[in-house]
Amino acid sequence: MEVEFEYSKNALKFINKNPKLLSLEEVRNLVISALKKILKMEETNVDLKMLKGNLRGYYRIRTNKIRIIFSLTRNEIFIVFVKDIGFRGDIYK
Repeated sequence: MEVEFEYSKNALKFINKNPKLLSLEEVRNLVISALKKILKMEETNVDLKMLKGNLRGYYRIRTNKIRIIFSLTRNEIFIVFVKDIGFRGDIYK
């Protein structure tokens, strides 16, 4: 399974400001685990939810107080766009 990652400016800004909480590698691993759960390749222990309303078409991963919002495009390879990363109270605004 080939996966290509794209990050928004806000997502990279959060990671750069909070390197002790979350790294790019950890985000990548969480999203790959979520993809495996979405595609039912294996049952993983990731808190994943499909979003509704204005964020329809996006998924949310919850890890502690941090939320990762991403979308998935399926072509010959999977393209994951990480829209935003932030704390629980700020992410959905």
